[in-house]
Amino acid sequence: MKLGAWSDYKGYLFKACHALEIPFVFDNVDSLPLTGSRPDRYELAAIMSRTWATFARKGDPNHPEIPNWPAYDLKDRATMIIDTPCYVENDPARQELDAWKGMEVIP
Repeated sequence: MKLGAWSDYKGYLFKACHALEIPFVFDNVDSLPLTGSRPDRYELAAIMSRTWATFARKGDPNHPEIPNWPAYDLKDRATMIIDTPCYVENDPARQELDAWKGMEVIP
C-alpha cells in the first residue's frame, strides 16, 4: 500500500485525491468508481466513518478501532495513516515536503 493510496482505481493513480474521503466518511463507497475495488474498502469506510463521527461528537477522533492518535505537534508531526490497518507515522513524506523548501509557490 502506498501512503495515502486508498483507492486502487486506475492503478492507484489518484492516491487519496481531493474529496475522495467523502464516500468513505459517509460509508457509501459504492457510489463512485473512484473509490476503487479493494475488498477492504468497506472496512476502511467503516473505520473512517466512525473516526469522523467520534471526532464530531467528542472533539477527539480516538476510538477502539484505531491506534491511539496523538495530538499533532511540530516536534513529532504524528499523522494517522488511515488504511487497513490504520497506523500513526511521525512526519510522513518528509522528503516530498523538504523538496518545497525555498520555493516560492505563490507569486
